[in-house]
Amino acid sequence: MGDESPVTDNQTEQSESITEVPGEHGESNSEESTSSQTTLDDSGSGISIMDELQSESVETVFENKDLVRPDTIIDEDRIVGRDEQLKTVITNLKPALQNHGIPEMLLTGPSGTGKSLIIHAVCKKIVELSEAQGMRFGVFSINCEGPGTTSRAVYRLIQEATANIDEEPGVPESGVSTDQKLERLWEIMREHYDGVIFVLDEVDMLDGPYSEPEYNSLLYQLSRARDLGRFDGPVSVTAITNYVDFMSDLNSRANSSFNPDEIFFEDYDATQLRHILRNREDAFKPEALADDVVPLVAAFGSQTHGDARKAIDLLRWSGELADKQGDERVEESHVRTAQDRYDSDRKLRHIGGLSTQKKLCIFAVAATDHYSNASVDWIPAGPSYSLYQFVCDTLGADSYGRETFVNHVTEQATYGILEFDRRGRGRGKGIHMHFDLAEDPESIMERILEDDRFANLEQEEEMMRSIAKSKMNGFLN
Repeated sequence: MGDESPVTDNQTEQSESITEVPGEHGESNSEESTSSQTTLDDSGSGISIMDELQSESVETVFENKDLVRPDTIIDEDRIVGRDEQLKTVITNLKPALQNHGIPEMLLTGPSGTGKSLIIHAVCKKIVELSEAQGMRFGVFSINCEGPGTTSRAVYRLIQEATANIDEEPGVPESGVSTDQKLERLWEIMREHYDGVIFVLDEVDMLDGPYSEPEYNSLLYQLSRARDLGRFDGPVSVTAITNYVDFMSDLNSRANSSFNPDEIFFEDYDATQLRHILRNREDAFKPEALADDVVPLVAAFGSQTHGDARKAIDLLRWSGELADKQGDERVEESHVRTAQDRYDSDRKLRHIGGLSTQKKLCIFAVAATDHYSNASVDWIPAGPSYSLYQFVCDTLGADSYGRETFVNHVTEQATYGILEFDRRGRGRGKGIHMHFDLAEDPESIMERILEDDRFANLEQEEEMMRSIAKSKMNGFLN
């Protein structure tokens, strides 16, 4: 985002002259330039895009890179330190093979502790065994951070339901009611499946634009499918969240219908992380990992509260760094460099995982800083709150009071996103809350705008700039 300079005629001519290859007598040879376009690197030498794309692939340290992607569904013999949880999930889902009812489940615990891994590994086996028995068992899994509303979440489930069958969704993503989408979902289930499990990952992120979180409605509707006669076969909901007190936040309707078996996943310790990583060493070519790489990655992983997902990511990033540097072996230096880069991006990743309301608050502060162009080190809460109200109105989201806004913003100081302080404006002008962002405001805005719920804000850039400048000037003067 930010100001874009208009392209002048002179700039256009300069841009075109780079891609035109002069002919023998000085005329432009456009045909030749199309087939062999070049661009200039930092040293001024020409690089042929086509030649680079068609060149032989460089050597890599990886043998099977998918094994070090956290979302890969791995074989059960690679699962470490989760015997109790694995056995409970198996016991709960096993009755589906006899076409019997299966209980709902709530998997809780910190990030990267195997919650998604376990449920998807077991569901994969249930699907395979069901097919061998001539049964059709569907696993409809979505991440709830993206959809934002029950209506969009139901549409994602319809997409999951039709992904592996010769069937169209049958309803548009927008323009029809949630009830119509649900009816279409039940219809697909009745016609194509004998049993279904809904997996709602990061369910607490389905908070929606209103004061009542959207996950209440979704859990209520899905968990009542069998009771209301929508589907006759085994049907169950598994919700996954990092929030251990999730059930206490459900409203009475959702609480009465969604009664899960709660399964807690604790942090991995350093020894377990080493075993997890050792079980994925065959992602790399033989001799491509130095002996000290896995212990070092596990040590870094244990410092981030035993998050296996981050440890696996770090191992993959280290290999990718070795590839970029043309090295045939992953060394300790690659791990340390990859960890340093991870630390620098950690704050922005945290922002990407915030609830909608907290994103709205942080976005407003960053946008006020970015668009006001004020020569100040600290951003006052007043102008930021005015922009927050505009953003909420634009997106159709509830606008909370100024105190709640300030609380949401100052909470992020715990994660190093910003600092806050109460500062005076001078004699007789009172004391006001101010914020100082630790990251570039434009980077924060771009990260939040990756959430499709905020897409409409890109069309309001001029209005946000006008509000930020007006409110900041009014405050300062």
